[in-house]
Amino acid sequence: MQEFRRFVRGPVGKVLLAAIILPFVISGFYGYFTGGGSGDVVAEVEGNKITRSVVNQRVERVRDMLRQQSPNMDPSMLDSFVRPEMVLEGLVNEQLILAAADNAKLAFSEKQAARDIYQVPLFQENGRFSEIRFERELRSRGLTPQGYIQGLRQDMLKEQYRSGFMATNFALPTELQEQRRLGEQVRDIRYVTLDLNALRSDFSISDEDIKAYYDQNQAEFMRPEEFRVAYVKLSAQDYTDQVSVSEEDVAAEYEVRRSIMEESGASTARKVAHILVEINGDRDLEQAQTRATEAAQAIAAGGSFAEVAAQYSDDPGSADAGGDLGVVSKGALPEEMEEAIASLEPGMVSDPVVTDAGVHLIKVSDVVREQDLPTFEELAEQIRADLKQGRAETLLNEDVARLEELLYEHSDMTVPAEQVGIEVVSTDWVSLSSLPEPLSARQVQQALNSDQVRKDRHNSDLIETAPGEYLAVSILDDKPAEPLPLEDVSFAIRERLKGERAADRVQELSAQAEEKLQQGASLDEIAALFETGIEEQEGLQRGGAEPSMEVVNGAFALPKTAEGESSAIELTRVGDGSLVAYQVTRVEDGNAEPLSDAQQQAALLELGNIEGQRNFRQVVALLRDEGDVDLNLQRLSSSSADQ
Repeated sequence: MQEFRRFVRGPVGKVLLAAIILPFVISGFYGYFTGGGSGDVVAEVEGNKITRSVVNQRVERVRDMLRQQSPNMDPSMLDSFVRPEMVLEGLVNEQLILAAADNAKLAFSEKQAARDIYQVPLFQENGRFSEIRFERELRSRGLTPQGYIQGLRQDMLKEQYRSGFMATNFALPTELQEQRRLGEQVRDIRYVTLDLNALRSDFSISDEDIKAYYDQNQAEFMRPEEFRVAYVKLSAQDYTDQVSVSEEDVAAEYEVRRSIMEESGASTARKVAHILVEINGDRDLEQAQTRATEAAQAIAAGGSFAEVAAQYSDDPGSADAGGDLGVVSKGALPEEMEEAIASLEPGMVSDPVVTDAGVHLIKVSDVVREQDLPTFEELAEQIRADLKQGRAETLLNEDVARLEELLYEHSDMTVPAEQVGIEVVSTDWVSLSSLPEPLSARQVQQALNSDQVRKDRHNSDLIETAPGEYLAVSILDDKPAEPLPLEDVSFAIRERLKGERAADRVQELSAQAEEKLQQGASLDEIAALFETGIEEQEGLQRGGAEPSMEVVNGAFALPKTAEGESSAIELTRVGDGSLVAYQVTRVEDGNAEPLSDAQQQAALLELGNIEGQRNFRQVVALLRDEGDVDLNLQRLSSSSADQ
């Protein structure tokens, strides 16, 4: 059983999983964080446009997600792995699946979406849904509640469509037996290795050879173009020492905050429940008021508020919880409801209250929190820090505006820096690919590579590199690319030439070995040709890496041999350029030990899941073949270069 799991989770299984899952790891469940955006259209799928800005936003989100999961990942590797072209593939697949789900008449209502939203921990406080937190989280992402719900509905539709294929597959016991026979199969091999790295020592490279190679390949041994960069920097932190806050200022600010808190009712919160009768396409305001009156009469007749809420309320998030909205502070609900709540004593039920959502009956069960406002002493330090920060930012913003104009008006940074009272800093010689702090930000590199700065030698625009931090750069001087001294690169050239000659020798011996094998040579004769000994490896398993992945995969690709016989001899190149000759000497099928009922059931589920993933990959491929997809990759490539 363990060997079967190793097989389906090994390279073959991983390739299968990545082929279908990766595009949706990249794109699935992010629909409601996409937001709007303008930009060139890079694809049109079933009439829906995908813009370059949407692709770029998704690229950054995926990279951020991977950075959080793997903080130590090399940024250059991350950028090369998560490329706009790959992300666009995921977005195209999303649109095709949505179109197919629509054609299949799949549905996910706004009520279902609202019910799911109530269960999202991100939107909860003290274990209950918080409308304030919900709106705050959406605002931070530049979204509206309607946009969020629409995106959530789309994601659920895609998941329904996927599940229709991926969750309905099954595997038969006979299929499992065959998979176990092959997946748990082991093989023994004999092999000889012509080690490319060992051959390198057979060759000596003269100084004349090195000099000739250096002269013929001069472009490969160049020191990159270097620059001396000048920059000015503004930071909010630099202004905190320039501002002061008096005790009178703190006291006046405290009075302002105290009056705001008193007016807003921030010191009091109530435990609230409601019954909502919606106004919708099937029910107008008059009908909603009639139904709300019926609910009020049921409560007056002795029915509990919770029972009546379960029967009458159209709020999917609270109806099953007795209409409970939890602890509500002032400002969290529509104004009409706020006014009614303010007039209610604990235990009282309001008259019908009309809002944009419908007609409400509201009950206040308790005033759950009533606390004193913070004292002056408790808030003084925070107020002082806030005032100081605010005044520093005011000074910063004034200098930012002045500096922007001065940088545009002057050809260098000397006068702008003097006028604003900051220092011009100059770097030593640096290449633009390895700029020191604080110039390593991507926006600064882009500015230095722009025609405005690099070619025309103007000051850059003022760049906000971080919240409250601004930089402008200019190029003082440049040093063209020049050849590196021969002594600095001679070792690298020597090793490269050794490698090339060793590779030529491997190629020569490979041709000789092929000829000998065609004449029926044994593995002993090949070992003599390679001037090395024969090695043996027993119990090879699929997906193994010893003696090499190429040899293991090749050994399992050979036909099964009869007991006591060996396979034909095969030649293969491995990752480091070495040559291996090998033959299979024994094959033992898997499935030797029977599975328990529980193990069999688990294995069948796992095999069915893999088959479902394979089937859905075929479905997506079919959608791509038959769908209306128009790609404009030229526009996408320009955006990729910009990044």
